Amino acid sequence: MLEIREVITTKDLKKFIQFPKKLYKDCPYYVPPLDQGEWKTLTRHPALDFCDIKLWLAHKDGEIVGRIAGIINKKCNEIKGQKRIRFGWFDTIDDAAVAKALFQKVEEWGRSRQLTEICGPSRYSNMDKQSMLIEGFDRTPPITSDYNFPYYPALVEQLGFEKEVDYIQYDIELHEVPESIVRISQIVNQRCKVHIRPFKNKKELKAIGRDFFYVLNESYQHIFNFIPLTDKEIDWLIDNDFSVAVKDLIVMLADENDKIVGISFCLPSLSEGFKKAKGKLFPFGWYHILHALKDREVVDMFLTGVLPQYANSGIHAIYHKELQERFCKMGFPHALSSQQLENNPASRIWQKYDAAEIVFRRRCYKKDL
Repeated sequence: MLEIREVITTKDLKKFIQFPKKLYKDCPYYVPPLDQGEWKTLTRHPALDFCDIKLWLAHKDGEIVGRIAGIINKKCNEIKGQKRIRFGWFDTIDDAAVAKALFQKVEEWGRSRQLTEICGPSRYSNMDKQSMLIEGFDRTPPITSDYNFPYYPALVEQLGFEKEVDYIQYDIELHEVPESIVRISQIVNQRCKVHIRPFKNKKELKAIGRDFFYVLNESYQHIFNFIPLTDKEIDWLIDNDFSVAVKDLIVMLADENDKIVGISFCLPSLSEGFKKAKGKLFPFGWYHILHALKDREVVDMFLTGVLPQYANSGIHAIYHKELQERFCKMGFPHALSSQQLENNPASRIWQKYDAAEIVFRRRCYKKDL
């Protein structure tokens, strides 16, 4: 017997968070998120000020076999003139009946709220994990992206979902900075009069954190699924992301008045550390994550962006040059680019590298209700 139950109690929420560990226990590529982080995101995230969320678990013959969340981002629907419900936190065994039953709950809720489309996978915004892996099943993803089994896309497509957008990520083999990027950065530096904005430590970084994310708000304003971050969301990101920041892997560009106009945030890959932590920060998970911060195998480029007035100026070449020089000095042989839309002109910079290849492709789906 298959039964779909809404998550109501604390006990149910714990089961919701724990289910993927059981599902992926034999998968070498799955990166379990921290339980504490998932709990906070589902219950205390500042986006819940303008998002409604419901969670469901699928039970079959006494066992949990799937989960899903329905999210209504009222702010995004208002800004973009949409009537959408999102699905997220979707995980299931390879069973079309389970997937169908889970999605029916989300779709029924959406129709009851007079919504006309369902889209995802997504969470509160594109600052959270979103999209479904469709290529790159034999690699470990960064901690900012979910892994899913190869059967997932087929399950959702059987239910009538169609592609809305695809994201791509590049693996870049790091050597000397390409001459074309050095040349462009020198020309742009003289023309735009921008410079690297230094900071001394994490305390100073947190002090200018809001300026950092204000630039992100402006630079991402036309990107798919993005809506401006509130001050509460920005403070949330500062507390969570900047606490593990590595000083030399953050590069900010500033104009003649020292105003920040470009940003980048990178970290050593924490994926192996999260695997060893197995979702638990204590008693020893913190040690594995701290050790991963010192690893020099892969650097993850989480965020990059420039103010709109600089979008076509080429100043991104300045921080790419600076970052690659730092990567090489620190001993990283590979970098993983941020997740970018396949038609984003910014991704063309990777074509200037001799050894850069697309290693992940992820898809966001949509369907009429």
